[in-house]
Amino acid sequence: MTLLVLVLRALHVVGGVLWAGSAIFYFLFIEPAVKGAGPAGPKVMQNLLARRYPLFMNVVSGLTVVAGLWLFWIVSGGLNMGWITSGPGVGFTLGSVVALVVYAIGFFMLRPRADRMGQLGAAIGQAGGQPTPDQAAEMHRLNEEMASIGRIDAILLTISLLAMATARYWVF
Repeated sequence: MTLLVLVLRALHVVGGVLWAGSAIFYFLFIEPAVKGAGPAGPKVMQNLLARRYPLFMNVVSGLTVVAGLWLFWIVSGGLNMGWITSGPGVGFTLGSVVALVVYAIGFFMLRPRADRMGQLGAAIGQAGGQPTPDQAAEMHRLNEEMASIGRIDAILLTISLLAMATARYWVF
């Protein structure tokens, strides 16, 4: 059991760092750089999508969630309410619920938009590299939606990260 907990904890912590770090880095640096690149911005986004950034985020977040749920089950003694309502239990539960909300946002809101941007970028590339006005408008709309959702994602991931990082010290 101890080896299992160590492996799950390593997966959860490393996965969480990659997930939260990538989301925050994207929000603080990549998104503004893409917007600042002007007409080259869509090409940068297309390149990022071609490098499988959405797949990376799906895999890392999925592994983090699975390892975290398994750890939560083990540490809580099978969802023992005495532990869940303790200070650490509340901290880990809060962090877990927020992370699950972020995972759902990523899966049901960000992923479809990223997939559509990838399809749109491929269509633009096949047609000669210049988007039609409709394609440009859709690309802009998708980019703005992803930016708004990404901000929420980054903020919620930060809350989740802080709750889990400090949960063992919550006393009440």
